[in-house]
Amino acid sequence: MKERVVRRKPAKETLRANIKDYIQKQIAAGVYRPGDRIVETQLAKELNVSQAPVREAILEMVALGLLEERPYSGHFVRALGPEEIEDIYQIRAVVEEYAARRAADRATAEQLAEMKRLLQEMDANRDLDRFVHQDMEFHALVMDAAGSAALKRAWTTLRMAEWTYIAAAITKTSLAEMIQQHWTIFHYLESRQAHSAGAYMFLHIKGFGEEVSQHFARQKKKEP
Repeated sequence: MKERVVRRKPAKETLRANIKDYIQKQIAAGVYRPGDRIVETQLAKELNVSQAPVREAILEMVALGLLEERPYSGHFVRALGPEEIEDIYQIRAVVEEYAARRAADRATAEQLAEMKRLLQEMDANRDLDRFVHQDMEFHALVMDAAGSAALKRAWTTLRMAEWTYIAAAITKTSLAEMIQQHWTIFHYLESRQAHSAGAYMFLHIKGFGEEVSQHFARQKKKEP
């Protein structure tokens, strides 16, 4: 069996990802509230980094839909409504349900082995920050195993997996339970149970979507 090739991000990309994680964590914790301005220079000073990766991270957060750019004013935390969040997760749930069903029929032995190794890493290193990126990698592996370039492009363009940090930060589900959910998806894929793989994937994502939606609804009620 082939050794797994560890895909390491370049240092610049890792730094940008860490900054994005930090912004999402602050939004999830309510430190950054809807309407708050995110000042590039201030954030760079706070994190002791240069402005370039902060600027890149902010622009990615705009593309993700968590921040917005206002002409001549800067970047601000978006006021996300529960309906918009539910819509985002519903779309992701439908896309990944279809991907899981296809992956159950099409995943190669090598792809399944890579998923299993990743899940074993999740079990061995139970760290939330690390889990978030492993979660995104797992879902990307399922998309690859689905064998549809068009589906993967749609999923990547919509940047669906990048909401994971928000969901992981606010969920009442324990880290151990979240990891177990991924094992359940894997076992359905491995046993070629396409219907069960798709249905469980749908409920897995929809459940987190409901929690995120309720979280932002509670935050909205607290607004003055």
